[in-house]
Amino acid sequence: MSPTKQINLRAHSDHHDLLRTVNDRLKGDPAFEGLLRTMIEDRTATEFMPARDVRAEFHKLHRRLEDLEIHCGLRPMILPEHP
Repeated sequence: MSPTKQINLRAHSDHHDLLRTVNDRLKGDPAFEGLLRTMIEDRTATEFMPARDVRAEFHKLHRRLEDLEIHCGLRPMILPEHP
């Protein structure tokens, strides 16, 4: 006898593939259950910034830090080469 049980639930048709994927991960990856539970219990888990936005913010911070270092004399100003 299989250790799994069949359940029936109503879900929006757009979510069927997602639910199948979650089920497959739960069956094939023992660590996924803990991660999924943690995410479900943490209401702030979906408050994230896309990676491209994070990279853009780091780029801005890097430029500001370079400007500050130049202004304070900690880094020489490198002028762009002219052809």
